[in-house]
Amino acid sequence: MQESGPASAPDEPEPSHGLSSRAIAIALIAVVCLCVFTPYVEFVLLGTQIGAFAPPAGAVLALLALLLINPVLRRFGKTLRQAELLTIYAVLLAVAVIPSCQFAGWIFSVVTGPFYYGNPENQWHRLTPLMPKWWGAPSDMQVIRWFYEGLPKGQSIPWRAWSGILLAWGPFIVVFYLTIFCLAVLLRKQWVDRERLAFPLVQLPLEMTAESGAFWRNRLLWLGAAVPIVLYLINGLARYVPNLPTVKLTHIQLGVFFRTHPWHFVNPFAIGIIFSLIGFAYMLPRSIPFSVAFFYLMWKAEQVIGGQFGWTTAFEARGLRDTSFPLIEAQSVGAVVTVVVLGLWTARPHLREVWASIVSGRTDPREPASYRWAGIGALAGFLFLSVWAWQSGMALPLAMGLFLLTLLYVIGVHRMMAEGGINLLWAAQSGPNYVINALGGAEFISPSNWLVLLCLPYFIWNFKGPVGPQMWEAFKVTDAGRPRGNRLVLLIVAALVLAVVCSYWATLYFVHARGGGVALDDYRFVHVGQRPFQELSSQITNPEGFSPPKVLAMLIAGLFTLFLAMMRWRYLWFPFHPLGYAVSTIWAAYSMWFSLGAGAAFNFFIVRYGGLRLYHRLRPFFVGLILGEFIMIGFWTLVDALAGARRFMPYGF
Repeated sequence: MQESGPASAPDEPEPSHGLSSRAIAIALIAVVCLCVFTPYVEFVLLGTQIGAFAPPAGAVLALLALLLINPVLRRFGKTLRQAELLTIYAVLLAVAVIPSCQFAGWIFSVVTGPFYYGNPENQWHRLTPLMPKWWGAPSDMQVIRWFYEGLPKGQSIPWRAWSGILLAWGPFIVVFYLTIFCLAVLLRKQWVDRERLAFPLVQLPLEMTAESGAFWRNRLLWLGAAVPIVLYLINGLARYVPNLPTVKLTHIQLGVFFRTHPWHFVNPFAIGIIFSLIGFAYMLPRSIPFSVAFFYLMWKAEQVIGGQFGWTTAFEARGLRDTSFPLIEAQSVGAVVTVVVLGLWTARPHLREVWASIVSGRTDPREPASYRWAGIGALAGFLFLSVWAWQSGMALPLAMGLFLLTLLYVIGVHRMMAEGGINLLWAAQSGPNYVINALGGAEFISPSNWLVLLCLPYFIWNFKGPVGPQMWEAFKVTDAGRPRGNRLVLLIVAALVLAVVCSYWATLYFVHARGGGVALDDYRFVHVGQRPFQELSSQITNPEGFSPPKVLAMLIAGLFTLFLAMMRWRYLWFPFHPLGYAVSTIWAAYSMWFSLGAGAAFNFFIVRYGGLRLYHRLRPFFVGLILGEFIMIGFWTLVDALAGARRFMPYGF
């Protein structure tokens, strides 16, 4: 991907060095801008969730902005080189979800929602004493009401009253992200160099920043980009000119064709056309996107069968306590855990090398940090997180089990991105919580334990996006010109701390200045504020014991995933991929399955009838689908910000 540029002048940064002083400065400025821009877009404009996808639209749009500025810089001999651009992009990948769905978007609602939404009917005042005071909720109820209902005219934002939340939760988020960073260092070589995972989500920035400029001159690229540009232009304009027709691209309901018993159990059932996913799927080994579509339809068929025999009593039940066939959440847990275990089993030779390096202190100059320090960091982070939860009221053994499961799930989610090109990773339940509940946790775990278990998932599970920093992707994009020494580590740490502070400030400011959280976003500031205590109340008043159906479903799903893996190892022609099965069970497959299947179909027919030569020739067209979608997200976000319009979401959410 990377092209050699012209020889550098002595006072210019080396082309292979991405950590020049100006790259560091621009990266930190970009972090501040991203952390202010993201909450503004996501709940002030109520637009596309630019921090909740992979790759995050906010980071991609920042990279596009730098590429637009670069020709101007060239006139002054200050052009940003590819290695510098990719370093900036890698930093933005590491922090993109902090101002969105893994910190700033949830923190205030989780900590204060029980106080605001408590009333005599739900009796939450009996449970709020379980909330640790050091979590930082304001003691003045008037301050909390201003957050949800808006600031009175002439009243200033009570910043000091909200500082406790930042002091309590800021270190938790930073350490959690740094722990994942250390795990990424330990597994980078296995994923990038040895397994050579496809990493389709980073192909666009790699090609956009190539210094030859050939990417931008390809006609097929712009032909592909024209498809989402034209369609999103039509749909966007229709919001301003009501008489214009629209082209429905998301939530195209198929359930209207399945209304009789037992076929109606297939609902909700819809098609969603996401152009970036079609492009990503085209670049993947087609067994993965094909398997996602196939297994999604398979478990829809399971719902119909369950309805026929009376096993299914609810449409796609995904609640923590639901036991309706086909127990899709249990399937998800079993599949994801097995995928992670299989990946670690495959990596045994590499992990032995890692252990030998930790013991001996041997370093590899190609790694962003030494294995010894990464191992120490991962262990220290794990212990810090466990003690943090313990101090919040959770039993220490349970806290350690929770974070062990969580870190396994983080690896699984990032594997879906690195190998499967999955960019919508929204899940309905926390996998660790589901396991604990299925094992009868409601009977033997105290209410204070459940309080922490039900509040933490918003920060340690992919409720609306990839959990944690996208560090494996960041390491992939900086692979060609990886900075030496620990400068990248220090930059990531600085960026994480800066992102936590800036996104915290921006969220508080916009909520107070724009009429209160309830008026802005009923998901973030109503649903999230109520859900933890709704589930806590349910667990206390009607505890669910050990659930044999859930445990059995998890075991069967795990064995089925193992079977798929063994068949792929034994037979190269086997068309089903275990990762595809795991992805098909997450909630977002509802929106992804059709686009992934379409990308796989394009891949199959083009290779089948045109060969690899035609596949490579048409590849820019599918990259253009990705580029065009991001361009239009940026375009309509800017237009809506200028016009004061809300609620344009190309993805449908």
